[in-house]
Order: sequence, then C-alpha cells, then structure tokens
Amino acid sequence: MLNQFSQKTENKSVLDMLLVSLALVFMSYYYYGLRAIILTLISILSAYVTDMICVKIRGEKYDFTDFSVPLSGILMALMMPASVSYHIVILSNILAITLGKQFFGGKGKNIFNPTVVGFILSSICWGNKVLLYPKPEESLPLTSELSVSLSPSLTRVLGYASNPSVSNVDIFIGKFTGPMGATHIVIILVCAIVLICRRSASFLTFFGGTGTIAVLAYFFKFFGSDTFTAVFYQLASGTVLFSMLFFACDYYVIPKSKSSRLLYGIIIGGLTILIQVIGKVENAVLYALIIAAPIGIMLDESAFSFGREFKKIKKKLFSKNKKVSAGEEVKNEQR
Repeated sequence: MLNQFSQKTENKSVLDMLLVSLALVFMSYYYYGLRAIILTLISILSAYVTDMICVKIRGEKYDFTDFSVPLSGILMALMMPASVSYHIVILSNILAITLGKQFFGGKGKNIFNPTVVGFILSSICWGNKVLLYPKPEESLPLTSELSVSLSPSLTRVLGYASNPSVSNVDIFIGKFTGPMGATHIVIILVCAIVLICRRSASFLTFFGGTGTIAVLAYFFKFFGSDTFTAVFYQLASGTVLFSMLFFACDYYVIPKSKSSRLLYGIIIGGLTILIQVIGKVENAVLYALIIAAPIGIMLDESAFSFGREFKKIKKKLFSKNKKVSAGEEVKNEQR
C-alpha cells in the first residue's frame, strides 16, 4: 500500500529506519559478538539476491536505490536468535521477499510487511531454532550450527512464572534472552523518538498500539504481581516495541490518513492482547500485524470516502450561502 507522497519522502523515511536500525545491530554485536554481524550481512545479502532474481524474472529493471531491501534484511536478522543457523536466515529472507513482497507485485504493492511474513513462516517451520535463544554475553562460535545451551524467551517464561529471575534493569537494557536485536528497550525507545521527530514513523500508530496494550495490561494484569510490572513486562516482551516501531510504522503498509493511523495502532494493540490470551502464541504482535494490514486498507478507503463526502457537503453549503448572500445584496440594491 504505497503512500501518495513524493519519492524523496519515501526514500527519507525508509533510509531513516535503516540508519536507526544500525544502533540495534551494534547492540547485538555488543551482546553476542561477531556472529551477530555475520548474521546481519548474510541476511542483507540473501534479501538483495532474492529481490533481484524476482525482479529479473518479471523482466523489469532493478532499482538499487530501494532501501527497503537492506532494511528488510537487517530487521530479519534482528528478529532472529544469535544462535540461528545461517541457512535458516537465508530461507527466511527468501520467504519474506517472494511471498511477502514480490508475490503482490513488488515494492509498494505489498499488503503485509515482508519481514513479518518471513519470520512467522520460519518460526512455524523451524520453531526450535528460531524461538530458543542463547544468553546475552555468551561467547558464540562463528560456525553455522551451534551446540550451545538455549533458553526460552521472556514471553514464554512469563507464561509460567509471574516474576522472572531477570531484573527490571536488565530487561530495560536488553540483557535477557530473546531476539538478538529486539530486546534493547531503551535503544528502541530512543529510535522511536528520533524517527517520530523526523516524521519517518507515525506517532499515532506507535503510541496508539503501545498505549492500547499498556491500558489493557494495566486493567487485566496478564503478567507480574502488580500494576507496574504487568505493564512493563507486557511492553518489554514479545517484541512489542520493536514491532510497533519498525513493522506497524512500515512506510509501505501503514494507512495514509491520520485518523486511520490512530485506529490502525489501536486495532493492532487490541489484537495483540486477544491473540496472546486466546492463542497463547509467542510474538502475538506479529500475527496482529498480519490481521490488521487489510483492515488498515479498509480504514483508508473509509476515511477518504468520508473526506470526499464531507468536501462535497461543505462545497454545497458554501455555494448555497454564497447564493443567499448574493440574493440579499440584490434585494438591498433594489431597495
């Protein structure tokens, strides 16, 4: 769903997201070492090669200024555990680009975020490889296959332990088991501030979604033993903040009108909690994004239809008032 903005705005928005994501790549390197960098480079390369092949098959000229491809590769790597096999990252990007992007006609025509599509499919196919994680600061070999001890994510731990052993400070700085780039809460919040201030991410969608999740967690207390921990754990787990920033605010998927963007964020937040409670799935926000994407399109269509009708009514009223004023002027002149 390509936004009707200038090419400059499109490139600026995607490039901004690409640049701030590098901060999360650095944090991945800090906690997991050189293997995190290798995974990221493999992910970017596989995304590029897959995209180029698909474009060539359609007989079109490839656009090397398409920053959405390396961004997709980086985000895929950041969603993965640092221990994941290299071939799984490659296959995940193939699924993301072919089924999530090129299947719909390529750049700007995709309904869903390609990375979300690829990651969900990879987590279904290779759950034991994609949804189990090494401990931060653990030394990881550079070979594709590892034989290190892996642990479940914070989301899964919270499912059976109301208060996990990891401290709130460690959670805030991202020092807990999870995707290598999606656990760094403080860095993600800084990235959100930068992108929103540069108008490369939607304030309405980001805070509409996170705010809805926080409010529901406040009243229903799904995790933790008190109100604060319930909200904190809910936002810190399940890649909520990461996904709301990079996937919900995706330039090509997010609705165009302001009212639609706010409703879009609220719908994602509500669906995230609903899927988490009913489906008991990890990373419920990703499934919520898939369901909300076509709803976002309908919200836009409704908003624009309402806008057109409002303009017609306004034009008629203005025209009627103008005629009345002209008639009164004629009467005054005759008097």
